[in-house]
Amino acid sequence: MTSFSVVMPVYNKIATLPTSLASLYRQTFHDFEVIAVDDGSTDGSLEVLLQHARAGRLRLFQRDAPGPGGHAARNLGARQARADWLVFFDADDMLLFDHLARFADAIAAHPGIDLFVNAYQQLVGHQRLPRVESVPEGVLSRYRALAAFARCDFIHVNGACLRRERFEALHGFPEGRYRQGGDVYFWLKALCELKSMHYDPTVTSLWQPEYSGLSRDLQELHPAAYLPEEITHGLAWGERRQLHAAVNRKVLSWAVEKRYRGQSVRADLRALKWSGMRFEHGYHVASLLMPWTFFDRMQRRIDRTFATPVKEDGR
Repeated sequence: MTSFSVVMPVYNKIATLPTSLASLYRQTFHDFEVIAVDDGSTDGSLEVLLQHARAGRLRLFQRDAPGPGGHAARNLGARQARADWLVFFDADDMLLFDHLARFADAIAAHPGIDLFVNAYQQLVGHQRLPRVESVPEGVLSRYRALAAFARCDFIHVNGACLRRERFEALHGFPEGRYRQGGDVYFWLKALCELKSMHYDPTVTSLWQPEYSGLSRDLQELHPAAYLPEEITHGLAWGERRQLHAAVNRKVLSWAVEKRYRGQSVRADLRALKWSGMRFEHGYHVASLLMPWTFFDRMQRRIDRTFATPVKEDGR
């Protein structure tokens, strides 16, 4: 039977931690361990984790200081994992009851695949926001997976299940390299390394951005911008073109937000991959080069026309 190690980084999440843990314990699939990594919490989160650890409900590890994006905490938890499959879960979000069960069923049906993804949805207050992504169901080739990512962020850290050996081969999340965007960098890198993956459009996790505590310092380029130079082999021409399109989408999402903040976007525009330019990308580029009044007006028109917000989640 498939077993999972659920890795949960925790840093000052006392407001959501009890509810998040409860949603994890309610899983209908029971063959899993919980690995919590406290990142130096000071708000009482550690005390809650200690209680659960003493009750035998989770294994607890501690770090002295928080790391950006929780990458170091996730990597530490993954190194301590005993199961063959890794599932990551943020302590400010929620899982629906069949999250692990759907992974287990998909793994049993497709034992040769290393990455499984379930759909997620944003939860703001008590309301689920509409989903805009359209991703094919089932096994996706590398080309189709990259093409899907070029359209939308269909992989969220809460909604992915990755074979532990593959995670180790990818060298984990990019701790110490990026303050933001490391998750997207990692999943795009994984898609480039894998020949195929599996996607289940059933929503099994809820992302609560109001509790995420994301830093909004977007001075640097989006980490995805560095991937095309790092992935130097293994991609066919069409696959690399889809990677470039995905990179452009993420770079432009940050560039638009920077422009709204009055920051320079010159480096972002220079980082665009012209082989991956799409019609909507051209609209964004044109708007970024316009004076402020026309930029704002054109961005509103773009959002209405393409129905895909560019100011996503800072990832």
